[in-house]
Amino acid sequence: MTSNRRFLPKIALASFLAVVTVSARPSAAHAGWIDPSSGDSNAGAGTAGQVSSGTVTEQTYVPASAPTPSNPTAPASPPMACSVYANGSGMGSYCVTLGASGVSKTLRERFGRESLQRCRYSEPPAGYPVPFNANPGEGRYLLMSCLENIDFDTYDGGTDRGLSLSLVWVPSGTDTSDHHNPITDFLWDQVHADAQLPVPVMRTEPNRTPIVGYPTYFTFAWLDPGTKRVVAQGPYAGKAMGGPFKQIRTNGLVMRAQATRITVDPNQRGIKSVTCEPGTPYVEGAAPANQPKGACSITFPRSSASARKYATEPIPDNVKDAFNVSVTVEWKVTYGHPGEMHALGDGFTMRLHQVLPVQEVQTPNQPPQVIY
Repeated sequence: MTSNRRFLPKIALASFLAVVTVSARPSAAHAGWIDPSSGDSNAGAGTAGQVSSGTVTEQTYVPASAPTPSNPTAPASPPMACSVYANGSGMGSYCVTLGASGVSKTLRERFGRESLQRCRYSEPPAGYPVPFNANPGEGRYLLMSCLENIDFDTYDGGTDRGLSLSLVWVPSGTDTSDHHNPITDFLWDQVHADAQLPVPVMRTEPNRTPIVGYPTYFTFAWLDPGTKRVVAQGPYAGKAMGGPFKQIRTNGLVMRAQATRITVDPNQRGIKSVTCEPGTPYVEGAAPANQPKGACSITFPRSSASARKYATEPIPDNVKDAFNVSVTVEWKVTYGHPGEMHALGDGFTMRLHQVLPVQEVQTPNQPPQVIY
């Protein structure tokens, strides 16, 4: 089953910083609670944004498990009904325990007498550029996370459920603590079961600033967009720059995402794009003829000083004398149990832009260049 579910609203793939918008102070709607018994079936709707690929959702069943003679310490778990989903930004699952009848209740039926804490507060990430606070005694800036598009007439919150993030001014004395009750804990626990796919941060070799007429090789650091830490799992475990692989295990389910190819497109007339292996192999110091098969490279025929003149798509106003390069990653997502994995959808596309200056010759304000 497919839908246009928006996984993580307001998250731009190029950078976690693009998630956050600054507002003067939290609105009453954001700071408040939601009462499922009021009849609202889509609280917080209308704030979500688009992601690279639409979401694919499938239903699956997780049988009950119990300790066995070979694994006596294994935790026991009841049977569960789960929805697994993925798109060009991330993947995850929602599971609910099935009763003896095998029929699960909706959120309104289960939690209709309770109120949901829709928004929670946290300190901004370390190093995040917070606006200057001229009146620290009156309040501070905090990162506010809010559950959006909760459909209380579903058992898991609905296929359009998402998460919005914003940097807000919080007056002193505001209660910013996390409150706990069954509906709040259930829905917020699902947020932690979600996983954002690693985002490629482009690096060029052998020169940090490419030079016209010499091959430029593309490598990538693969970062978690939330923590900005390298994601180094599976075949890329131990790699300093990580790799395009992500695995999560929740409620007995395993989900894996692995890139199948990556394309770099300068979006310039007369400069072709290049499609490469996900790991983009490169041997430091080796001449072009000795680079591995599958190395990802473009030889630029001109500098980026003329980028706007030859651009095949609009370049943002804040990009100066640089190519606005498209990076496209194709992902394959599978789910299930080790030895019994199933494909989810037909593949997912992650798209982002990164700025790349290209120079004619070495200039005094650039680091030393490596020329073959």
